[in-house]
This record gives sequence, structure tokens and C-alpha cells, in this order.
Amino acid sequence: MIDEKLREAEIIFEEVKKNAELRIALLKLDTVHYVAKLSANLITNIFTLICTLLAFLFGTVTLGFFFSDLLNSYALGFGGLTLFYALVAIFVTITKTNLIESVIINFTVRKFLNTRGNEDHNQ
Repeated sequence: MIDEKLREAEIIFEEVKKNAELRIALLKLDTVHYVAKLSANLITNIFTLICTLLAFLFGTVTLGFFFSDLLNSYALGFGGLTLFYALVAIFVTITKTNLIESVIINFTVRKFLNTRGNEDHNQ
């Protein structure tokens, strides 16, 4: 009787040990998956940002030459464009705490929660 109970206890202990090992392995795999997904997302976002910045830069140079051609003066064309960007920078600086930061924070949190929510539904 006691030998039978000891054997059952050993079987239960082995099953618990096996379950713990499987849970640890699953946790490692989930961590690797999440880091890989985060890395891929970061790399594609950085690439998109670089392409957008290059397009903006070349578009700005093109716009400067266009205004220079319209005004028949490089100084007026590029100077006017610089003044426009300076005004935009001042506007952004003034409104950043009230409008811009809250929108970016809400977007980031929503994107993170949607990403985490999709992972939970896939399991």
C-alpha cells in the first residue's frame, strides 16, 4: 500500500517536472518569437523612415528649385522655403504638448496593444 502511494507520488512528481520543463521551453519560444517580431517591426519602420526622409529631402530640394525658378532668385526660393519650415517648426513646438504628443502616445499604445492582442488570439 505504501509502496503504491510512493510510486504514484513519484509519477505525479515526474509529470509536474515534465510540465514545468515544457512551460519553460514554451516561455523561451514565446520570448524568441516576440523579440523576432519586434526586431522585424523595428527594422521595417527604420527603413520606411529613412525612405520617407530621403523623399522629403529630395522633394524639398526640388521645391526650392521650383520656387527659385518662379521668383528668378535662388535666395528667395530657398529662403522662402526655409522660412516656411521655420514657421512649421515653431507651430510644432508650440502645440507639441497639447496635440502632437498625445496623438503619438495614443497611436503607439494602440499599435502595441493590437500587436499583443493578435498574438493572444493566434494561440
